[in-house]
Amino acid sequence: MHRSIHIQFLYIRTSIHLASINEKRKIKEMEFQVLLAFSFLLSVFVCYLLLRPHLNRRNHKYLPPSPPLKLPIIGHMHLLGPLLHQSLHNLSTKYGPLFTLNMGSVLCVIASTPHSAKQFLQINELAFIRRIETAAIKRLTYDSSLAFAPYGDYWRFIKKLSMNELLGSRGISNFQHLRSQETQSFMKLLAKKAKTCEVVNVTEELLKLTNNVISKMMLGEAEEAREVVRGVTEIFGEFNVSDFIWLFKKVDFQGFGKRIEDLFFKFDTLVERIICKREEIRKKRNGESRKGEIRDFLDILLDYVEDESSEMKIQRVHVKALIMDFFTAGTDTTAISTEWALVELIKKPIFTPKSS
Repeated sequence: MHRSIHIQFLYIRTSIHLASINEKRKIKEMEFQVLLAFSFLLSVFVCYLLLRPHLNRRNHKYLPPSPPLKLPIIGHMHLLGPLLHQSLHNLSTKYGPLFTLNMGSVLCVIASTPHSAKQFLQINELAFIRRIETAAIKRLTYDSSLAFAPYGDYWRFIKKLSMNELLGSRGISNFQHLRSQETQSFMKLLAKKAKTCEVVNVTEELLKLTNNVISKMMLGEAEEAREVVRGVTEIFGEFNVSDFIWLFKKVDFQGFGKRIEDLFFKFDTLVERIICKREEIRKKRNGESRKGEIRDFLDILLDYVEDESSEMKIQRVHVKALIMDFFTAGTDTTAISTEWALVELIKKPIFTPKSS
């Protein structure tokens, strides 16, 4: 009896041990298969990266020349220094006025002379009108930007609206008093600083001037948008590795994602508050305007939002996108151009009487 129980016990232990061994063997086999599959996929990926330039060469045979040393993943980025314009100039002396660079996974054709730039921007404008959208541009312009929209009905309508209502001769003359008022304030500030022999940060003051003009033309108010617009223009010009290397598309190495969302929240909150405030005023007026009142661009856009018979339906998001477009395009660009014009006049004072 005891011997039979002992034999059964040994049999059970042996069965459990064999089952454990089989289980471990299966786990090891699965681990080996996973490792083998991973190694195979990694090998295919590396081979693809190495052979990709040769595979695409047929499609790129009509492109301008490019530097021969193109590395996997980063392309020609290793040829660019901290001063991008100097690096591109040095490359143009070797490869001509038109040459090709692979910025990571983004193919770029560089036009480095006025003649070649004219071919892209004027003569063949429609063929090259589509601009690349970075993560910052796409988010902060509500993916509805005039500057980055593809050529089509929306682009044509918004361009016509902008030219007729804001950038045309009528729009410019309507806001002449506003520009004169802000320019006079700027000149008074310079005169005041000059009397007390204080240093003037011309760059900062010109940015304030242009921001005030654009703010009042767009929204009827100034000041509040300056900090947000400054942050937006800065992040538009910064290099984000995720925009150029597809391998890192979903990885936020530089913290751009958080900065973009912070700026978007600030701008959207500001513009939404101003739009709501303006809508309340419009409701109280019941569509009537005061005599001699010059409407800003926001009022004009809200007219199109409410107009059901408009050829293109404008929504709230388009209003915000256009406001962002004009802020970013009109603030820094105008201030920097004016600053450089002043620098040239200081260097060549003989032209000062002509400019005035």
